[in-house]
Amino acid sequence: MSRIDATFEMIRREKRAALMPYVAGGFPSLAATESVLAALPTAGADIVEVGIPYSDPIADGPVIAGAMYEALQAGVTVDAVCGVVQRVRAHTELPMVAMVSHSIVHRRGGTSLIEQLADTGFDGVIIPDADLGAIDTMLPTIDRRDLACALLIAPTTTPDRMRALTDRCRGFVYLLARTGLTGARSELPDLTNAVAAVRSCTNLPIAAGFGISTAQQVAQATASCDAAIVGSALVDHMRAADDPVAAAVTMVESLATGLGKA
Repeated sequence: MSRIDATFEMIRREKRAALMPYVAGGFPSLAATESVLAALPTAGADIVEVGIPYSDPIADGPVIAGAMYEALQAGVTVDAVCGVVQRVRAHTELPMVAMVSHSIVHRRGGTSLIEQLADTGFDGVIIPDADLGAIDTMLPTIDRRDLACALLIAPTTTPDRMRALTDRCRGFVYLLARTGLTGARSELPDLTNAVAAVRSCTNLPIAAGFGISTAQQVAQATASCDAAIVGSALVDHMRAADDPVAAAVTMVESLATGLGKA
């Protein structure tokens, strides 16, 4: 059983939901990323997304786009992020999912990068800008390597499109809490109907992201979803701190207090 499947099975037994923080790889430094990843399990994270820096973010708001830009300016590469994950993997069973642009996947040989991510210690991939045809070419490798593959479903996704997406998901489904760009928001929309629509198509766990930034919003999201994803708020919190690693740990501990019952 993959680490991600095992984690969702565990939270079901514990009758709770999961917390999935997002870390921008190489921001504010590779050393900080390594320290944050190593500390997240004891802070309350169940799964972590690691963003691979890319120069042309697809749906990232200014906070994550800025972090990606700074990482690239500092010379952070795919291989460097993989090196960090490989070192962390030697000491933790924390499931890690790579958030990576299809442009990078394509440039690095398509399935060759999927193989590298698996070899490195990643447990899944999110490729938000890949079309269904591209996903179909990668699924045999994803399945062979027992990786999760979470595709994004928006509030505006049609029923037919939703079924096509969920049929290709592995591990969990990524439900967008709202349309538009990533970024913290003061209010979270009611996800009840959106979650019901996804559950009518699949039995996979549902993780909600885009705009979740506080423990209260984590509680609201996990009242109906199986996991809450927090990205921009965490990256912004790290940016503002003198000690970004300690700031990340403190914020994840706070966010974990909002985990609802599954």
